[in-house]
This record gives sequence, structure tokens and C-alpha cells, in this order.
Amino acid sequence: MYDLQISSPVLVVGIGGAGAKLAREAKKAIECDCLIVSNDKRDLGDENSVLVNSGKYVNPSTLKLRSFAQGKADQLRSKMEGFGTVIVMANLAGMAGAAMAPIVCSLAKDAGTLITFAVMPFGFEKDRLFNAGVTLRRVRDASHSTIVIDNDAFLDNNSELSKEECYSLTNSAIIGVVSALSSQGTRSDMNILSTSKPGDSETSLRDSISMLYQDVAGTDAIKRAVLYVMGGDKLSISALNQLVSYARGIFKEEGTTEVAMSSLQAGAGVRVSLVASAPQKTRFDSYDPLGEIIPMDSHLDWDEPDSAPEIQLAIPVIE
Repeated sequence: MYDLQISSPVLVVGIGGAGAKLAREAKKAIECDCLIVSNDKRDLGDENSVLVNSGKYVNPSTLKLRSFAQGKADQLRSKMEGFGTVIVMANLAGMAGAAMAPIVCSLAKDAGTLITFAVMPFGFEKDRLFNAGVTLRRVRDASHSTIVIDNDAFLDNNSELSKEECYSLTNSAIIGVVSALSSQGTRSDMNILSTSKPGDSETSLRDSISMLYQDVAGTDAIKRAVLYVMGGDKLSISALNQLVSYARGIFKEEGTTEVAMSSLQAGAGVRVSLVASAPQKTRFDSYDPLGEIIPMDSHLDWDEPDSAPEIQLAIPVIE
């Protein structure tokens, strides 16, 4: 089931404010080392960190900030050396995450096994969708395993929630999966993480699958899926068995579904999060319109991600 195992020592890297918060929670959950990478000193705290100084730019563009991150490549590489597994946390809706995740992942892939958790933007954040889509493709290419959670799909299923409540629930789902990964491993390539609010187990599973349907066209393409049951100690063995039976009935293919218990509590009720190995085509491909039109073998992308370096040209005055 799990073709990618976690090897020690483990380093969790948080990029930007949202990534830093997730990395700190993951550090507590699996008792590992932590590295914070940000262009904002307020994100760094007391942990091991790298400050990407944006110089005179108060609000640099994604490409400009990426060029500053490239200037920190040697420092970032040295901070990640010697680890068996590197887990990167990045919110691709944020400028820091979209700018620096491709750089950090390209450097981390040579350090050991690289697993990246990428948080995608809400649908109403139209100005962030393109950068998030392009960045995800870069991150996916560099990572041994990419686990994506789509805030927009979660909000569609839970329209009564505020933005902060949505972040709180999706972040806790990520930490629940990280806790289980440390002992069980994960699937390689692209995975979709869908989740729900706490409630009864059947409703929670239904909501998770509904969220998955928004990111992947149909369940026939799903070859592997893992149910992460938070608060599962409240369920009887027969109830857990029934839960897996429901999921297998939906995914149909024999051996598709496994169950994993998370040590984290779900509060009132049970939460079922679902990690499904996704096919090549997902909702996020449409975030880059040209990527929908131009075949992969005709892309002109360079090995180095696009950036906007500071170039000083000495131009003489000609009179």
C-alpha cells in the first residue's frame, strides 16, 4: 500500500506564515526538527530559520520574492542536509508559499525523501489561482509525494464556515495525516487530501468524498485511498469495518481502500479525512490556462523557476 516510507531524521519545513504555523504543529505531533523560511521576521520565532530579505521592496511580486529566495540557496541547502525525510508545508495562496516553495523543494529533493503538503487557494482569490497552479506543477515535479488540500472545495461543502474556521479544520486534517505518515508512510506522486467537519462517521466520510469529487473527475480513476479516522477510538470495530466497506463500495476496485487511525482527537464526534492517489488530471490543471492547451512535451519551462532578479546595468550617458 505505502510505497514511500518515512526515514529518520525528519525535518519539517514551513514556508511563510501559514506554513510556519503548520510546521510548528507538525513538529509537536511527530517530535521532529523544524525549519521556518519566510520573508517576514514575525513568522520566524525561536525556531531554526532562514530569513529571505526582500530588501527595499515592501510588497515584492511573487517572481521578485522568488529571486531573493534563490539567493539563499546555499543556506537553505545546508539547513536541509543530513535528513532522511523532509516534509515541506506551504500555502500556495500566499505570496511566500507560491514564491519560495519551488526553490525549497528543488533543494530538498537531494537531501532525502521529500513530501510536500500544498494548500490551494479559495476560488474567490482569482488573482492567486494562476500562480498557485504553476507553483503546484513545479512542486509536484520536485517532490517524491505531493499531498494537496483544496480550501475552495472544502468551503463549497461547508459554505456556512468563515475563512478562519475553514483554515482551522483543513490545517488540523493536515496534522492528522502527518501524524499517521510518521509511522505508516504514504503513496508517491500526487495525492488529494479531503476532509470534513466533526460529526458521525458516515456523514464525515460522505463529506470527504464529496470534496474529493470536486477535485477529481469521478472515482473510477482513484487507485488508492486511505481513510484517516480522527477520534476513531470512539468507534467500535464493527463501525470501522462498516466505514471501510462503504468506501470500498464507492471506489469499487478491490484493495483500493485502507484505514489508518490518527492519534489526534476530533473534538465532538469523529472526522474522516481521505487521501486519494490522484490521476494525472485534476482541477488544479485548469488554474494554468496555457497548460490546458499546450502538451506537456511542448512546454518551454526552464529547469530554474521563473523569477525577477535585480540586474544593475551600467548605461553610459551619450550626448
